[in-house]
Amino acid sequence: MGIIEEKLKLLPDLPGSYQMLDKTGKVIYVGKAKNLKNRVRSYFHGAHNAKTTKLVSEIRDFNYIITESELEAYVLEINLIKQYEPKYNIALTDDKTYPYIAITNEKHPRLIVTRDQRKKNKARYFGPYPNVSAARQTVDLLNRIYPLRKCYKLPNKACLYYHMHQCLAPCINKVDTDYIDYKNKIASFLNGDASDVINILKSKMDTASENMDFERAIEYRDLINSVNETILKQKISINDLTSRDYIGIYSDNDDISINIIITRLGNIVGNHQTIISLNDASEDPIYDYIIQYYEINNKPKELCGLGIDLEPIKELLKTEIIFPKTGKKKELLDMALKNAKFNLENKRNIYKNTVLKKVETIEKLGELLNISTPYRIEAFDNSNLFGEYPVSAMVTYINGKAAPKEFRKYHIKTVKGPNDYESMKEVVYRRYFRLLMEDSPMPDLIVMDGGEIQVHACKDVLASLNLDIPVLGIQKDDHHRATILFFNEELINIDKNSDIYLLLADISQRVHDFAISFFRSEKAKGFFSSHLDNIPGLGPKRKETLIKHFITVDAIKKASIDDIKNAGIPEEIAINIFNHFNDEKKENV
Repeated sequence: MGIIEEKLKLLPDLPGSYQMLDKTGKVIYVGKAKNLKNRVRSYFHGAHNAKTTKLVSEIRDFNYIITESELEAYVLEINLIKQYEPKYNIALTDDKTYPYIAITNEKHPRLIVTRDQRKKNKARYFGPYPNVSAARQTVDLLNRIYPLRKCYKLPNKACLYYHMHQCLAPCINKVDTDYIDYKNKIASFLNGDASDVINILKSKMDTASENMDFERAIEYRDLINSVNETILKQKISINDLTSRDYIGIYSDNDDISINIIITRLGNIVGNHQTIISLNDASEDPIYDYIIQYYEINNKPKELCGLGIDLEPIKELLKTEIIFPKTGKKKELLDMALKNAKFNLENKRNIYKNTVLKKVETIEKLGELLNISTPYRIEAFDNSNLFGEYPVSAMVTYINGKAAPKEFRKYHIKTVKGPNDYESMKEVVYRRYFRLLMEDSPMPDLIVMDGGEIQVHACKDVLASLNLDIPVLGIQKDDHHRATILFFNEELINIDKNSDIYLLLADISQRVHDFAISFFRSEKAKGFFSSHLDNIPGLGPKRKETLIKHFITVDAIKKASIDDIKNAGIPEEIAINIFNHFNDEKKENV
């Protein structure tokens, strides 16, 4: 939860959509928020129902995209749910999808509200619109102003709309009508240019109010509100079918933040963020990154960028470059740049609050022990059961953070019985003799998960190897909780709430758990292996093969000769194994 807690502190008080990720980086939930800080933080603080509790248990990270309004967040949410199909979102069926306003592709077109999700009927679509009621009211308004056909099927006679001057009545007027002008005016209106219509409605509202026709004035007022809500500038959707990416570049000192908003069929379907650093290896790191990005990702038909001139790589990308100055495309570009800036600032703050904090902690540890800052710490612990299945484990911390790829496991080879002192000496010798032979970096501090005995064992070995590495012991209570430090033959008390204590307690618990886990696996193998003793031809390697294949002793007991052969065991030995367990059965009868 460390990285999540730091990201939660940096969430903006702005609207947007957030995406919850699991341990593999897969999006498992998409949500929207009027205030990202309040909404996202609510998942990790307070009580929840069973479903939300299960969701939170799987969250390992989250991303978010900032929008200008809550309405934009609604539309972005629906687009991302369709794109990622997160398992914790309610499945979106046709009747749960936001509607579009469409001008149908017919000889006598209609203006309709539809949820057909852009079926291939060549209609002209606008939206989607989260407020269904406002969309329907807007269509009603446009149908009053522009005389398009209202009927689904042409009747045999003119209807009331014709007499109200809201339809040209193609049912009785057989002369072909050119609807292009009407279509263009409607498209202009739905694309945001509603000033003329709103001015007309305001004029009618004022007139009705002056005539004390307040009921009619309220009707016009409600129509104006409906129009404003419906055509509110939605940077989330652009009413064309062009695939287009918007690249925002924000640089500060030696860091460059790149945010790519990915749109397909006019809707945002993804958002890519990264931060790169300027270095001598590349003259144009931004261009290099963008070219590499589109070598492995689908290129859109159009690209537009803010903070970068894409023309120099136009030929390499083989895509069109556009330069929007106004309108929704420019607003989406601004949104890409805004997200790039937030991403860089947040990454830096997280770095300050996590990485730098950990470095400060190990610096304080170095000061406490009067040694150089221990940037690399290696810790050891032993585990055995009355001398059986003896093992040891080592964990490594680099810059105050666990480095699992550097963890190591050891079988105790030379010590017989429960001898913690000699076991520790063996493992420490094997570890640092190997590092000497490989000329590998040595740790700045060695931590023994134990007290004076373990520390002395380690120091004896280091002296024999002519190595001078500080060794710290962590003494435990009966509940395996760190209580006191042992260093340079002195006991050191430490504040249980300090960052140093929390770091050392984490190291102690991590190495203990790692050693215990290894011990349990070896014990299980040993128990399994003991049932396979005294079988002719079955040596350690073939025992290991059986263990991996059958998992349990009972599975081997129930296996046929062919089953055992299929595990990779020669037929003669398979027969011996089969007879061994079947003879046991006879003896137990």
